[in-house]
Amino acid sequence: MSVRAVGIRLFKHGRSLVQQICKRDLNTTIGDKINAVSQATAAPPPLPKTQAVPRNFALRNVGVQLGLQARRILIDNVLNRVTNSLSAELRKKATRRILFGDSGPFFALVGVSLASGTGILTKEEELEGVCWEIREAVSKIKWHYHDIDESRFEDEPMSLKDLSLGKPIAKGANGVVYSAQVKEDDVGDTKHPFALKMMFNYDIQSNSMEILKAMYRETVPARLYFNNHDVNDWEVELSNRRKQLPPHPNIVAIFSVFTDHIEEFEDSKDLCPAALPKRLHPDGEGRNMSLFLLMKRYDCNLQNFLSTTPSIRTSLLLLSQLLEGVAHLTAHGIAHRDLKSDNLLLDTTEPDSPILVISDFGCCLADKNSGLLLPYTSYETDKGGNTALMAPEIINQKPGTFSVLNYTKADLWATGAIAYEIFGCPNPFYGSKRLKNVNYKEQELPPLPQEVPSVIQLLIGNFLKRNPNKRLHPEVAANVCQLFLWAPSAWLKQGIKMPSSAEILQWLLSLTTKVLCEGKINNKSFGRSDMNVGRRTYPEYLLISSFLCRAKLSNIRSALSWIQENTAEIDY
Repeated sequence: MSVRAVGIRLFKHGRSLVQQICKRDLNTTIGDKINAVSQATAAPPPLPKTQAVPRNFALRNVGVQLGLQARRILIDNVLNRVTNSLSAELRKKATRRILFGDSGPFFALVGVSLASGTGILTKEEELEGVCWEIREAVSKIKWHYHDIDESRFEDEPMSLKDLSLGKPIAKGANGVVYSAQVKEDDVGDTKHPFALKMMFNYDIQSNSMEILKAMYRETVPARLYFNNHDVNDWEVELSNRRKQLPPHPNIVAIFSVFTDHIEEFEDSKDLCPAALPKRLHPDGEGRNMSLFLLMKRYDCNLQNFLSTTPSIRTSLLLLSQLLEGVAHLTAHGIAHRDLKSDNLLLDTTEPDSPILVISDFGCCLADKNSGLLLPYTSYETDKGGNTALMAPEIINQKPGTFSVLNYTKADLWATGAIAYEIFGCPNPFYGSKRLKNVNYKEQELPPLPQEVPSVIQLLIGNFLKRNPNKRLHPEVAANVCQLFLWAPSAWLKQGIKMPSSAEILQWLLSLTTKVLCEGKINNKSFGRSDMNVGRRTYPEYLLISSFLCRAKLSNIRSALSWIQENTAEIDY
């Protein structure tokens, strides 16, 4: 339910709401309960000097208050229509439970209403309100998708002295990654569950604040920042212009960000001699301090995984997860600008349904002032990373007084090129016979394998439209994949009547029930070969939950309309 609808409904029903509250025989009035909750959350205590700064600290109160208002409106418009005497006591109990965040009775009531056709929910805004409830309920699930206790990093800032490093994992143009574990966990076990990325620092003075300012893009997905090196001041200063990216299952999990003095690590003189300071290597050109990122250690990148020739089903799950990550970035006004198979990491605990995450944000655009529209007045403006996978509207744009680089659908274009790799084909924009993003024609795009479902082939073709206005919005594109995977097959055929809002909502409630029940159990058993709970694997439940956390009837209908208009037959 939109904020505008919430305001209109509150104004319209304000007087009757007060009268109804006064008449109800509750130990404490609902109005008092709302005020108590609001007061408890309206003025959080100031953070201690040594405490971490949460990423969503500034918006927490607004979300709580809007959530309470939306829930209050739903109670008035659903529960109060059940007026027979036998339901009075149940209504009171359900009201108490719903108001304090328990969605069970709410979903049960809505499900019965939709299935029986009693018409308790009649208006479109009320149906969207149920979608809001679904998003809220699923977003509260604590998914252990990285199987690491994050709370340990919330108390004290990390530094190199707290970590034990293993062998190097990977090296890029801007940094090197080592396997790592916290020293207090080192009991002779050789397992290193973390990865530590050391950024190369050639030009930035050895000052923590200056390093963080210069390399802030790398820290965009980070969970917390600590003030062990004046990071608190930096956070306040940078928050005025930097976008914040909330955690997401398909975005790399970075647990701690810190600056420290560079040490000599294993093979560092062979891997990156120029990046070392002269105190460690006579030919080194690096500075004494740099930025370090402590993150989950993933099993491999997408390029390595694809050498195993995954099934079509696995490829569909990978594409869907990539689209979920891109949709999450776009929703928060962030463009990655360097998507490629090397920057997509995988957790392969479930080999047939690995978890994919987007990593390496060093080239991202995450600025509050410009958003996804970057003024392009000079050739000196940075357009991003990988030139070969740069969208046509970006690579062909010329600087000028009123020129703008529009990144709204640039990552989606790169996703279309990567999709060829995901389905076992060479990337059409790589190699000696490659197409050029500057001047390729859409009819020149090579065909995908026949095994790839027709709707997915059309979807990938849509991503690679030269005109960005002809591409789907990333969220609608992600919905197309999710619908193909989980929706009733009849919905996806050409000429079939579009399902009603109530039918779509019934399907969403069914998915929500499975996630809240089977998914929670599967969440606890992830990685255990002796446990097989539910019809889906844990990564599949995680993928469905990502979809439900942003589910809106309007966007789902848009995806269904696109499917029915663009495909005549779906192959399964």
